Formats: sequence, structure tokens, C-alpha cells
Amino acid sequence: MIKLNWIHHLHGLLFVLLFISGLSLYFSTTRTWFNELQFPLVSFHLWVSLFYGIIIVFSLRLVFQYMAKKPYIKFFNVWLNISFIVIWILSGLIMYFQGYLPTTIGNGAVTIHGWFTFLFIPWVLIHSAGHLIKIKIPWPPWWRGKAMLPSTVSENRLERRDFIRFTLLGVLFLFIGSGIKWIQPILNVAGDENKRRGYFRIYNVTSDYPRYEDSSWSFTVDGEVDESLTLTMNDLLRLPVISIVDDFHCVTGWSVRNVEMKGVLVKDLFEKHNLTPRTAFATAYSGDQVYYDSFTLPQLIDEGAMLVFEFDGQELVNPQGYPCRLFHPGMYGYKSVKWIERLEFTTERRRGYWQVMGDYDLDGYL
Repeated sequence: MIKLNWIHHLHGLLFVLLFISGLSLYFSTTRTWFNELQFPLVSFHLWVSLFYGIIIVFSLRLVFQYMAKKPYIKFFNVWLNISFIVIWILSGLIMYFQGYLPTTIGNGAVTIHGWFTFLFIPWVLIHSAGHLIKIKIPWPPWWRGKAMLPSTVSENRLERRDFIRFTLLGVLFLFIGSGIKWIQPILNVAGDENKRRGYFRIYNVTSDYPRYEDSSWSFTVDGEVDESLTLTMNDLLRLPVISIVDDFHCVTGWSVRNVEMKGVLVKDLFEKHNLTPRTAFATAYSGDQVYYDSFTLPQLIDEGAMLVFEFDGQELVNPQGYPCRLFHPGMYGYKSVKWIERLEFTTERRRGYWQVMGDYDLDGYL
């Protein structure tokens, strides 16, 4: 009994940590706040999930033994939790390994993971109200105790009032869960056609975006190069402009397929301006003065890295990195530095923002 009490309290603590960290990852405001605090929220969520899964597996036998003589509501609570936990674990695993799976499966896992989180909120509220502030939920006596089942229930004959009651309860749960989910509007910069291929979740590491007028943005290449170079947007547009259609993948599990991107190859920029780096390492800096990531020279020159200024025939919007961002077709989105202002060549390769803050892979290949 003492062991189960400890398991119950540990379950509650881990669930609260997962719930809060998961919601914080979903909402851009809280995600940004944790980034500014330099707290590795993604890694924290993953490690707590792993520990939670281990606790669940090792406690199931004890829990079901204890439940053998308990009221029906206890069984419902246990099975509801297990069902949601299984769905969260499976969808989370798909999100984690989404680079090995089709895009539609990865995007579906992201959607399911989020929806089931918000749909669980009503039950969390009811369960918490019953335990913490002793609110008496008007459950039927046979549901709260081990009393004999009514004939309509034991014979599976629902009366009209039962049908109406369960229907209204289901609608209420959906309304509360989905209503909370859509309190936070999601920026969808794509048109109707793009909605069918996914949409961009906008992440940033500061609470604001850089604001540029066309005349104020510039891009500089300096450091270990024979001669530094600074280009305005007009200078950039004088270079060969190309369009590619590619998928944009985020390491958190979502993707946008078949995005048309227009921009300038880093290779063409170097060739047209006779840039000769004296080292093989470069760091790309964002105009937010916080974010940066690093590359090798072959990754920038030989693998199709671009300076992009249009998505799907429209110039970038501010949250997407207006007026210009980096894009590498073979790497996750965290390598595509938004609001790029500078490319500095260094004698040693720096670890990027998310390599320091989140232990992300330095190269970020898909």
C-alpha cells in the first residue's frame, strides 16, 4: 500500500511536469520564455517522458492488483490514463524518429499528440477538483462504489436520459479541450493549397522579431576571408536567383511538404564575388542578436545551401525570417537561421545555439 502511494504521487508529479512542459512547448510565448531563460525544455520533456514510461511499465501489475476490488470509476480512471499514455508514447516516438518516416505520418503524429493533450484537460480538471478541493462530482452511486449495477447498465440498455447525459458529457469534453487548444492562434502563412501539405509552426528564441525596412537589412561575410563583403537586398537580387521545391522539416516532428523557395545559392554568391575563405568553418548569425548556427564550407558550397527570401511565391513574413533566411535542403529547420545578417569564417567550428541549449546534433542532417 505504501509503495502504491509513492507510485501514485510520483505519477502525479511526472504527469504535471510533462503536462506543463508539453503545453509550454506548444505555445510560442512560453516556449520563447523558456528559451530566454536558457532552459532546455525539449530535452527536459523527453527525459521526463522516458522516466515516466519506465515508472508506468513497472507499476502496472501492482496497480491492477489494487484495482481488483475498487469502484468502477477507479477502473475508468486507470484505463483512461493508460489509453492516453500509450497514444502519447507512440505519437512521441514517431515525432522523435520522424526523419525515417513519411512526412504525412510525422505530421499526423504531431496533430494527434497535441489534440490528445488538450482533450485530456477536462478530465484533469475534474480529477483535480475531486482530490484537491474535495468537490463532490455527482457520479451515480454504482459508479462511485462497488454496488450492484442497475439493470439498464448490466444489460446494456441505455435509457433516453442516459444517452442525453453521455452525449452532453462528451460534447462538453470536446468543447473544453478543443476550445483551449484554439485559444492560441497558430500563424498559417500558407494558402489553402499549402494547408493540405502542412503548416509552419513558428518558433523563435526571443520574445520579439527583428524589424527591417528594405534599406536597413544587409548581409556580411567576414572573419577568415581574404576580403570582407557586405550586400544589401538589391545586391543580392543581382545574383542568379533560383527556385527550388523541397520539404521543410522540423526536428520537433512536423514538416511542410513541397514548399517553393526562391533565393540565391551560397555557392553562386561566393563565385560571383570571388570570396576565398581561409578556413573550412563558418558561423551564421541571426538578426535577433541571439541565435546562430555553424557549418563547414562544403555544407554551404557543395550541398545547395541558399539565402532564401520567398516561400511559395510570396516574400517571407517577419516570423519566418523576413527579409532573408538561410536554408539547407538536407538539414532540419533549426539549421536554417532566420533573419540572417552575417556569415563569419572561423579557425574552429562553433557549437550552435541549439547544440549548447538543447544538445541538438551539430550537423542536423535529416
